[in-house]
Amino acid sequence: MQVGGIAALHTVLPRVLAAGDSAAPLQLTPKPGEVNLVGPDFPATEVWGYNGQVPGVPIRLTHGQTLDALVTNGLEVPTAVHWHGIRLPNAMDGVAGLTQPPIKPGDSFRYTFTPPDAGTFWYHSHVNAYEQVGRGLYGPLIIEEAAPPKVDRELTWMIDDWRLLDDASIKNDFSNGHDRSHAGRIGNVPTVNGRFRDVIEVQTGERIRLRIINASNARNFALTFTDLEPSIIAIDGQPVTPYKPEAEIIVGAAGRVDLIIDMTGEPESLTSVIDNFYRQSFDLVKFAYQKAPLRDQAPDTSIALAQSSIPEPDLNTATTHNVVLAGGAMGGLQQAKLNGEWMDLRQIARQGYVWAMNDIVANKPTMPPLVEVKQGQSVRLVIDNQTAFPHPMHLHGHHMKLLSIDGNPVREAHWVDSPLVMPRQRIEVAFVADNPGDWLFHCHVLEHHVAGLGALVSIT
Repeated sequence: MQVGGIAALHTVLPRVLAAGDSAAPLQLTPKPGEVNLVGPDFPATEVWGYNGQVPGVPIRLTHGQTLDALVTNGLEVPTAVHWHGIRLPNAMDGVAGLTQPPIKPGDSFRYTFTPPDAGTFWYHSHVNAYEQVGRGLYGPLIIEEAAPPKVDRELTWMIDDWRLLDDASIKNDFSNGHDRSHAGRIGNVPTVNGRFRDVIEVQTGERIRLRIINASNARNFALTFTDLEPSIIAIDGQPVTPYKPEAEIIVGAAGRVDLIIDMTGEPESLTSVIDNFYRQSFDLVKFAYQKAPLRDQAPDTSIALAQSSIPEPDLNTATTHNVVLAGGAMGGLQQAKLNGEWMDLRQIARQGYVWAMNDIVANKPTMPPLVEVKQGQSVRLVIDNQTAFPHPMHLHGHHMKLLSIDGNPVREAHWVDSPLVMPRQRIEVAFVADNPGDWLFHCHVLEHHVAGLGALVSIT
């Protein structure tokens, strides 16, 4: 699909405060809707969205407030909602078949929990996610800090990509063999908050907090802000010591990055935000400076967030588990276990699977755990990507501290829940297994997960 032009000025998601304990629950209804993704020259796209919109209802809580949401399924297929990045009770995690039954068409499920951490999170379907997320079932979830940095404005960008046909309809080839065995479902129309090639009005001297959430099935983004110098203040919702990146800002599938951006351009100028993760780069959005500046320059105030309260793993007593990712095209996987039986790659592929973790193919939510530990134990994972493709490895119910990449300590050890492991790369993470239950650990390239790249972490 070839698309052109510039969308109308847009971008600010409406503020929606989720109901707390004493109020009626927030109503979330996954259902069909229509969204004009690519501008007025094309028909609206039929999507699935929470309350029929893309992104879904923006949920915003103050730290310590309870999220109370009643999800009523308006689709003709089962669904469930996963609250991505939240350390929540296992029964509220939203993984159908593991932590709850699927929500059948017309039925409801009430999610109630109090997020323990402030930060940038999101929610999305966890039933046939490769299709349901690919059709638009996701939304932002923001937990406000008690003392956020002072800014003039805050923006939330849910970045995504869509595989559209020439009539702007979604191509119905979800989870095909190529996507399963290669890089996943990479679309041809990237969007921000459901808009293609959007333009955002800004003012010279303005300070903006930008929360970026990658809601795509598989696309990773490498963002360049051209003449601007953003500072990273949080990764995957958790604070880091503010720093200016030396190269592009990588936001892997399911990942989040919080930035502080001082708008330093001249009045009435344009600045592009460019993605160049893949061979063909493109303008994701443009900043359009208004004629009147806000001030001569942005304020000189602190942009640091308060430190996280997530328990620190004890590396001296941590149990170490090696996790080898194998398979896919050019992956060299010869054989693996499926349903407890060793099979060669051809036999596995006939059943739709092409990936394995420690030579085990994940094919159902309930299976023997990859890691089984007692509650309170510190755990170190060494994740070795022996494949030709990147894998964002998401652990439900926990955050992990990223310690090293290819044996080299990272600039600053920091919390992640979906670290992007590049091809032939090895990373080391650690966490405290303080949240009891059976938790999903999987690649968040949704086509990779359904094709076998998943496992359980069991905490008793």
